[in-house]
Amino acid sequence: MKLAIFIDYDNLLDGHKMSGILDVATKTLLQTPISSSIVRGTCDIRIYGGWYEGPTMTKRAQELAVAINNEFPAIIRVPSQTGEISSFTANAELAVAMMEEPSHHLFGTYRKKGKPNNLRVQQPEEVGCTDQTCPLPVAKRLLKTGSCPISSCIVTAADLVYRHEQKIVDTMLACDMVYAPSLNYNQLILVSGDDDFLPPLRTVLLRGTPVARFHPKPNQTRTPLAIRGAQLIDINL
Repeated sequence: MKLAIFIDYDNLLDGHKMSGILDVATKTLLQTPISSSIVRGTCDIRIYGGWYEGPTMTKRAQELAVAINNEFPAIIRVPSQTGEISSFTANAELAVAMMEEPSHHLFGTYRKKGKPNNLRVQQPEEVGCTDQTCPLPVAKRLLKTGSCPISSCIVTAADLVYRHEQKIVDTMLACDMVYAPSLNYNQLILVSGDDDFLPPLRTVLLRGTPVARFHPKPNQTRTPLAIRGAQLIDINL
């Protein structure tokens, strides 16, 4: 049996990240229905995140790569539906290129952006503040004009307010899920509660490959997904 696990790293909880990728993979396999006829199998694990800031690997990616190298390859033993033990040889890697084109690295997946355009700042009196030294008016002008209202200050909004975001990563994961069945995987496992992945999940089911989705955050309000008799297995991690 050949399995693939796709892990949306930023969707994991801090506890999952601290316990490590091997622990996350083991938890998914323990809850994935395994046929009693499976004695041995392989499990390929890909971890998706913003691993490159420009052409440079981020510190987080470097640390995670070291942890993965220390944990894998590994043997994960799980009971089948009848209680027999199935052994999976597991390998893991950071997803830095599409499965269909492994030689083409995708750089710039972690980017620094300026202040969000939809930020709003209330007037102090609108939120019940009567303090004359309240910083909200200064913050509002700083965000609106991009410069500090104090004439002697040269600080700009871009110096103080920014955000990091992933680019390309989700679409790479989606492409990999759609491509993976061509590599003869018997089952796909997605570790993410992000509904943006429902289209590739539907595509995989339409093409006849069993797929399970594990939600890092408990979610009891999911809408069951069934395609042509095939059922998406939804499980809390």
